[in-house]
Amino acid sequence: MRKFIVLISFIPWLLFFLYKCKNTLKDLKNKRVTGEWIKKNILSLFHFDNLILFAIFLFFCKIYKDSDQIYLTKILLFSSINLYLLINQFYEKKYHKTTIGVEDISTILIIIFLSLIPIIFYTITGHYTITYYIMFAYNFANFLIVFLSKIINDALIKRIKKRKWKQIFTTTKK
Repeated sequence: MRKFIVLISFIPWLLFFLYKCKNTLKDLKNKRVTGEWIKKNILSLFHFDNLILFAIFLFFCKIYKDSDQIYLTKILLFSSINLYLLINQFYEKKYHKTTIGVEDISTILIIIFLSLIPIIFYTITGHYTITYYIMFAYNFANFLIVFLSKIINDALIKRIKKRKWKQIFTTTKK
């Protein structure tokens, strides 16, 4: 029962993380990321409200670690923080004119695969507190995860296209 309740607490995190990834992917769609662009947009890329909420969670985990109900407190606090962050995203005044198309599906699949890593870690180890820490780190490093997923995706597509062209040229010579 305990494992099931912890797995249910992952739902608000997953909803927030994937929603945030979708918006970040839309941001990166037609932009060239440079050092200057990162400097200019650092506060919108790395949300420090996530850090403050993570610090509150960490405070409760460390200070009240001997409490009888800390298990329940951690689960409820983690779920409510991620639910708050998700609802707060809807109040941002940032509207995206770009849309996610078919060409972005492979990037989305990479992001989904990466988002399953903490859940798999929990099902293997059973350490829910460490899993919550990893998930908070994912929230904070959302831009980096999407950016790396996009780089991996672009490299894979480039490699596949290169192979396809090699196959076309080698089959026509015979």
